[in-house]
Amino acid sequence: MWIKGNNPELDATKVPSALDIAWSAGIYEGEGCCRNCGKGKRGFMVSVGQKDPELLYRLRDWFGGNIQDQAPKHDFRLWNACGDRARIFIALIYEYMTSRRRSQIDDTGALNFLGSVSPVGLDIVQLRSAMETYYEQERKIKAEKAITYRLDKYKNDSADPNWSKNTNEYNAKLRASWTEEQREAARKYQRDYYQKNKKQLSNVVEFKKTA
Repeated sequence: MWIKGNNPELDATKVPSALDIAWSAGIYEGEGCCRNCGKGKRGFMVSVGQKDPELLYRLRDWFGGNIQDQAPKHDFRLWNACGDRARIFIALIYEYMTSRRRSQIDDTGALNFLGSVSPVGLDIVQLRSAMETYYEQERKIKAEKAITYRLDKYKNDSADPNWSKNTNEYNAKLRASWTEEQREAARKYQRDYYQKNKKQLSNVVEFKKTA
């Protein structure tokens, strides 16, 4: 799943009731579609097309997203929701979907954030909590991969007898060309970086001691 920044302007303005969700499921079953999108197909989008915009305004108010005017001459519009808004929406209506629709949803991987847990019976609060847990785990995995990459790179680089010498000479020449403002900016960056990445840096230091 693609982790993307939130745009408050696209957030829902109302909280849907159970009846609202069931009604929305019926609209989606007949007129909606979902697909992976974006770079590497890591994003997710749901859309519903209608000539009657009132239906789409309800979906937008309850689940966020936006409405696009696709064909003014034919008075046809689309409600679109992307990313986590779309995943929450599709999880809420999942229990009302036909097997064909469920298969389409499953193929996108939109509900992977739930792991092996079924979305049936979960409310918005529970779904958002599950999503936060999923993203927290993803960030942890990403951080661990970054540490492993750095350690492996250091191990490979340090095996070259000229690596340390060449690196030190290059850094010395670079620092010699800096102005005092650049030196102070570099020192500030190093202090801020250390404070932010204490744990990761300590792991690298321990590795160097035992390498």
